[in-house]
Amino acid sequence: MTTSVDNLREIPLFSRLSDGDLQFLATKMDEIIVPAGTALITEGMGNHAFFLLADGEVDVFVSGTHRRTLGPNDFFGEISMMVLNPATASVVTRTPVRAYVMSHLQFLEVRVHQTVMLQLRSAMGDRLSADRKLV
Repeated sequence: MTTSVDNLREIPLFSRLSDGDLQFLATKMDEIIVPAGTALITEGMGNHAFFLLADGEVDVFVSGTHRRTLGPNDFFGEISMMVLNPATASVVTRTPVRAYVMSHLQFLEVRVHQTVMLQLRSAMGDRLSADRKLV
């Protein structure tokens, strides 16, 4: 399924982007529906997708230990995509999930778009700060 500008506008991560930025982003993301119990990312393996949850929940595990549950508007997979390292966590769907997904190639195209990347990097920084407080 394709992603629409209206869908993306409702997501806080992208709410400040212009219509043009949203239109660009919509062409770089696909919508997927995944059943509960599906591994989306496996720790230690290469990750080739960035995920943004629209509906549903996923569990994040590090070394087999549950670290957190993510829900609508949360995202994951961007760090291993940006640095091309193996995934630092496993992510498994807790419930059926509807998500927007960007492949590695799509992500590379988005990386050169400054406005979109500023939003994403800001949100990543916030999440990394929160992660440090959990440790």
